Amino acid sequence: MNLPLLGIVVIGGLLWQLWLYGREIRFQWRRSAMANYSVRRLQVTLLGLIIEALFVLLMLAAGLDGLNRLWLETGLHGWLLNGAVLLSILMLQAAMQRGIALLRVWGVERRFGYACQSLGGFFRDTLIKGGLLLLCGALLAAAATGLLETGWQRGWWGVALLWAGFVWARSSLWPTLIAPLFNRYRLYDDAGLEYRVQAMALQAGVRVGPLLEMDGSRRSSHGNAQVTGFGASRRVVLLDTLRGILEPEEIMAVVAHEVGHLGGRHLGLYQLCTLFVATVWIGLFSWLAATLAWAPGSGLALLWLLSPTAALLVKPLFAHMIRGFEHQADAFAEACGYGDALACALLKLTRHNGAATESDPWFSRVYHSHPRLADRLQRLREAAARRAAEPFGHTPLGVY
Repeated sequence: MNLPLLGIVVIGGLLWQLWLYGREIRFQWRRSAMANYSVRRLQVTLLGLIIEALFVLLMLAAGLDGLNRLWLETGLHGWLLNGAVLLSILMLQAAMQRGIALLRVWGVERRFGYACQSLGGFFRDTLIKGGLLLLCGALLAAAATGLLETGWQRGWWGVALLWAGFVWARSSLWPTLIAPLFNRYRLYDDAGLEYRVQAMALQAGVRVGPLLEMDGSRRSSHGNAQVTGFGASRRVVLLDTLRGILEPEEIMAVVAHEVGHLGGRHLGLYQLCTLFVATVWIGLFSWLAATLAWAPGSGLALLWLLSPTAALLVKPLFAHMIRGFEHQADAFAEACGYGDALACALLKLTRHNGAATESDPWFSRVYHSHPRLADRLQRLREAAARRAAEPFGHTPLGVY
């Protein structure tokens, strides 16, 4: 399939990212005390971007036509042919990305002492992810190509709804059905902390599911926490590595930050924004596909392959939005009386995880989903000063 204009767009997106990563690599060599680790991670990520761009260019130049001919020779036609082409692209791209992940884990994370996963464990994860992709990809490919049998102009909205439904189902089912395939989860075994969390959430009017601990140490020594799920599947998850990094009060501060995300409905807002952008992108692409009379299978494969390049247009906006969410979650934790503990936790986690404390401004605007450490600490200090200056005092939310 000769699509030179789309190839130019992909190359332009790659050059833009090369420029941004080049700025960040030079910045880290000059400024960061952890430059060696930070730079190696950036270099491997940049190599991955180059490989993925080359893969897309190869598919644009000859790969899609070759896959079409290959599946035609098997006797497939109609929606079966289109679905097979799309599924082939999904599986080939996933195999390439797992190769890049292997390079990152063994070339960077293990080299600097962060990776704990065995090679067998990595390939076990790969097989599980491959099986899930094959199952979900086959169902989505069959449904999407079937919807487009009536044409792009009539079927694109069905594809958009199909994708929205899949994203919602994945987010809802991930904590209870999918994530346990990769990690073990258990109730956090600190009854006092669990009580304080539930009391804090109750007073703030936030519904929090069970506080869980995940065996993140099976794969990495990095420490982290997260909120996942919607409705009944909502939960706060702490990696077991946090116990060796933070004090109990600091862990409570981290949990308060995650509860702040729940209180601000950040997960739902983010997902609504991403689905809106995805719908607009599907609609615009479908107009182009209808104009050029692309077959559903090849067209959907192009839609998938070009989405990362198209996402570069809105990536800075989403990064800015998420940084705002992080500040709001920090403010919630500070209002609960954990400002000082959260500041200590942020410092410890940054040092332990080898994260850079400073970054090139252009790179940060596009890629960083978290504010600079200095900005977060400054806002926590300012909030604490305002609270201390209140004339009648202030009882921190969630302190009992």
